[in-house]
Amino acid sequence: RKTTVKTLCIYADYKSDESYTPSKISVRVGNNFHNLQEIRQLELVEPSGWIHVPLTDNHKKPTRTFMIQIAVLANHQNGRDTHMRQIKIYTPVEESSIGKFPRCTTIDFMMYRSIR
Repeated sequence: RKTTVKTLCIYADYKSDESYTPSKISVRVGNNFHNLQEIRQLELVEPSGWIHVPLTDNHKKPTRTFMIQIAVLANHQNGRDTHMRQIKIYTPVEESSIGKFPRCTTIDFMMYRSIR
């Protein structure tokens, strides 16, 4: 289903992976495989740790998409295979009424304020 995404995080470690570490990454989004559009292209120089890629437009609004593609265009030392140790995709935090309860002031009300 169509989802709002705010940030893409990739964990890469050049010291451990050397030629397997990506040096050029393209992030594409779209409704399906045939209409993907590139929204970010990154040049990485010996990355170590989390790389945060904002998936927002020019007005700082999050992107709504069905599909995200992460394409590795080049590796360090012209390596053929690639290692991305972890990938995380974050959505914006939304306020909800779940978890917001009124103050318990009476003893009768306090008896039922939690679920066991």
